[in-house]
Amino acid sequence: MKTPKQQTIMTKQVSRKLEALRPLAKEANGVSSWIDYLRLGLGMSLTQLASRLGITQPSLSSSIKLEKEGRITVNKLRQIADAMDCDVVYSFVPRKKIEDIMRDQAIKKTKALMDETENHMSLEDQKVTRDKNERLKELVEEKMFSKYLWDK
Repeated sequence: MKTPKQQTIMTKQVSRKLEALRPLAKEANGVSSWIDYLRLGLGMSLTQLASRLGITQPSLSSSIKLEKEGRITVNKLRQIADAMDCDVVYSFVPRKKIEDIMRDQAIKKTKALMDETENHMSLEDQKVTRDKNERLKELVEEKMFSKYLWDK
């Protein structure tokens, strides 16, 4: 397992790389078929693309249908992209910064742990003496790079 410092460095590197993809993800909204989108942009008919792939036009139409349904394989997409002199770029694009996703998870876990602890303490007639928000802030920073961050 990585040390918290190593994890911090890795998180920042991944975050920086994926942040650059976020505008692309917004641009991709509304495109139901990349095969059709690019094919039409190239001025290529279904028959012409099918011929370049060495398949029938109905087989290509079937692949486009699978793509629209989200059931096409990445390998098949690569074959079709290659026939149009393109590459397939497969990526996950976080909806927000990775650090924010991790902080949200750390807050969720820390709050649950604090609530559980306070419940046990109240059962024993003990009081928490420190400010809850102050403790939350400290604990969240510790929890963010814990190997247990994503455990249930």
